[in-house]
Amino acid sequence: MPRITKPAAERREEILNAAAALFTTKGVTASTMNDILGAVGVAKGTLYYHFTSKDEILRSLIDRTVAEIAERAAQAAAAPLPAPERLLAVIAAARVEGEAAEMIDDLHDAANTQFHLRSLVSTIRALTPILVGVIEDGIDEGAFTCADPRTAVEIILTAGSMLTDEGIFTGEADQRPRRMDGTLAAAELLLGATPGTLAGPIASATSPATPEADS
Repeated sequence: MPRITKPAAERREEILNAAAALFTTKGVTASTMNDILGAVGVAKGTLYYHFTSKDEILRSLIDRTVAEIAERAAQAAAAPLPAPERLLAVIAAARVEGEAAEMIDDLHDAANTQFHLRSLVSTIRALTPILVGVIEDGIDEGAFTCADPRTAVEIILTAGSMLTDEGIFTGEADQRPRRMDGTLAAAELLLGATPGTLAGPIASATSPATPEADS
């Protein structure tokens, strides 16, 4: 049977897709490179040409998920809406569902702490410039009066991602809406917004701005 040759980028995505499915069913910690090799069905040399270890595959999957989040967030930020609504839309766009959410959830295992932190930090870094642009527009509109948008965004994203991460605050899913509303109320203070601009019933439609959204 003739050997099937694919472009490197296509083969790389094929490997990542197979690994993501495996991590979802078997778990990140329990999966091995041999498992991935069997799942993707390529020669060992092909797998190791693209990825030298399971850790490298996992880092690439996290980076891919963050890139997808950033793309959705950028689209939400570009919507023809007032800045406060766009800010909430960006946060909602950061929600991760399905296979990616299940994989991210497994990063709460103690053995995967470095990857959990990578997912948090990478997402905050990716979303920060997008939200800074929205806030600067809000300042021009008169909705916000913030002297340091970047610092405000970093505080909001870090607080929101940690306080609403059920992998950190285990067994406290019922507290998540309260913490989300509290984070948005604090955001109003940091941004100099009128109380109620962000916090309140509309906040229930949003979720934490990290890949941990469904953790």
